[in-house]
Amino acid sequence: MKHILIPVDFSDQSWKAAQCALTLHQNAGVRFYLFYSETPDTYTNEVDVVCESRARDLQKWLIKLKAIIQNGQVIIPLRWEGSFIEDVRAAVYDNEIDLIVLSTQYPNIFCDDVKGSHTRSIITRVKCPVLIVPRESKCGVPRQVVLLSDFNFKHRSQATSIISKFIKRAKAHLNILQLSKTGNALTTTQDTNKSYLQTALSHISHSFHFVIDKTMDEALQSFVDMHQVDLVILFAKNINLSENLLFSPTLNQHNDYHKSIPFLVVHE
Repeated sequence: MKHILIPVDFSDQSWKAAQCALTLHQNAGVRFYLFYSETPDTYTNEVDVVCESRARDLQKWLIKLKAIIQNGQVIIPLRWEGSFIEDVRAAVYDNEIDLIVLSTQYPNIFCDDVKGSHTRSIITRVKCPVLIVPRESKCGVPRQVVLLSDFNFKHRSQATSIISKFIKRAKAHLNILQLSKTGNALTTTQDTNKSYLQTALSHISHSFHFVIDKTMDEALQSFVDMHQVDLVILFAKNINLSENLLFSPTLNQHNDYHKSIPFLVVHE
């Protein structure tokens, strides 16, 4: 059974996250938890929002979602009332959550004052896989997936198992991409970590790649365009990549991957 937590504020963006969660998990036995608050989000100025309107929104969503879920799936409302992050942690623990699905907005998709976006806090403070759904994402089943790694830390079986299951369920191809500014040969430690990844992922369709002489943003954008990438996976432990690709985006162009490519962040 799969348990998925979807924090929502009943906006169009939150609806996209919910749809994406349902699209990616169509097997029976999945439980989707709508994590909502009946009070205004403290990150916004919506002081006129009242409990009754949130209750109405919830009922409308439940009706619409129950009409499109698969047989054997369940939608469960889950209200939070205190500290958002502490309540997320409690929800993850109490309900054995396997995945959190979050919506974001662009361009400041990881800014804490964006409506409904607690993305940075969840990624850095809650040890649970997080799927980040940007505003222009098409939310289809991914066929080409990129896993980013610089091979500088030892990968663990729990994280690689999560990635393997995700790729097998989607019947996708996994591209393991190293972003390098110099193109130098791997160190002994990097080579060992890369070999572990190769062994751990040997039972799924995968290939290794590298891009050099570009900024991280430019390198990833180039690879996304060339291979028609549908989703990017990051290890939360890899702070260098997370900071550069998630929290400090520098691209300013029409086909910026931040606008449309979902990110799956996996904890060790």
